Amino acid sequence: LLPLRDDANIVSMGEGFTPLLRSENLAAMLGLKHLYLKDERQGPTASFKDRQASLAISTLREFGIGEMVVASTGNVAIAYSAYAARARVRLTCFTISSVPSDKMREVMIYGSELVKVTGTYDQAKQVAQRYAENKGITLDRGVRSIAAKESMKTIAFEISEQLAAIYGPTDAQTPWRTPDWYIQSVSGGLGPIGIMKGFRELEQYGLSRGLPRLGHRASSGSPGFAAFQSTKSSGSSL
Repeated sequence: LLPLRDDANIVSMGEGFTPLLRSENLAAMLGLKHLYLKDERQGPTASFKDRQASLAISTLREFGIGEMVVASTGNVAIAYSAYAARARVRLTCFTISSVPSDKMREVMIYGSELVKVTGTYDQAKQVAQRYAENKGITLDRGVRSIAAKESMKTIAFEISEQLAAIYGPTDAQTPWRTPDWYIQSVSGGLGPIGIMKGFRELEQYGLSRGLPRLGHRASSGSPGFAAFQSTKSSGSSL
């Protein structure tokens, strides 16, 4: 169910199947009985971006591509740098000056070239795109890339399998269990697209039944929050 044809091209560092931890204190505060946290900090570089990096770099290997450009404010650059180093792919990361120095050091430790852009993240992405076009190098499209959407499906797969191991399947016809809600912290809000695609595919192939309700959590300064507020003020029903 992932866009890779030959398993020999998989670049892995043990990402995936992170623990599903039952929350007791937070659940009690919220008046809930069955609240679970998918702990993506347990990945090789401590974020869910490891899943994306694994699929993206594996796809580069399958197509024989040895160089990539990426724009990032931290986690993507670190994850891609780690996997690119493992696959011997040359990586150039464009970032902004406000990114913490410890994250920048980690990127360089893996051997990636780091370019700091004085400006906003959107401007860094524009500079990265121009650089990639001028050099004829593959540019990662971030959350809009196929790797981002498809790799996030694996979180949905794992949650459904793990919930079934805890509570049993939804019914006799489906071996796995879909949660009632899926809630994720977001910035632009596109990350959960892959999650919901994963739940749809599980239902399509008869592994689970139904889709969870989706909740986004965003800081007041994020683009997703700004878009939501704009939609509310315009009177849209979305």
